[in-house]
Amino acid sequence: MKTLVVVFVLAALPAAAQWRRFGDPELRPTGYFGAGVSAPINPVASRLNTGWNLAGGGGLEYRYVGLLLSGTFNDFGLTRSALNRVGARRGDQKYWSVTVDPVVHINPRGPVDFYLTGGAGIYGQLTTYRASFRGDGPFSDNNYDVLSSNHVIRPGANLGAGFAFHIRDERGPKVFVESRFHHMFTRGSGASFVPVTVGVRF
Repeated sequence: MKTLVVVFVLAALPAAAQWRRFGDPELRPTGYFGAGVSAPINPVASRLNTGWNLAGGGGLEYRYVGLLLSGTFNDFGLTRSALNRVGARRGDQKYWSVTVDPVVHINPRGPVDFYLTGGAGIYGQLTTYRASFRGDGPFSDNNYDVLSSNHVIRPGANLGAGFAFHIRDERGPKVFVESRFHHMFTRGSGASFVPVTVGVRF
């Protein structure tokens, strides 16, 4: 009996090794974070300066495809002409988004991976105008008060592509650079902008 058990265990070990190797190791968690510059697109480009962005997210990846829950933040300053129209000295327009983004990788295990991504979700637009005021303190000339603020939440979508470069091995972190077209469905033609983001994928 003992001999039969030993034979059975020895026979099962290769099968267990095969299961570990050929099971499903490709499904793994993934994420990214980065920062960069953002360019507004007409018609909003007529009132916005070039801005900056932060982006990050996490999800799951299986071989050539993945699914991420992503968050972005874009900050644009208002042009002088846009400020003069409302009598403000300073102002900005910020955009945030929370989207679900599928990703398709062309060469995920190569030294350079080209990927396509896009998705849809909720976008927010926060516009703030500020006017200067004079106080009693020694730094009163640098003080600004909020003249008006408006926050709009609407659906939106994005589409883009990027390159990811392996730092060491194929399972390690990657440096990426990507560009996306974002569109928020506001009144009229909506609001569009293109952030270019550089960061790390892991």
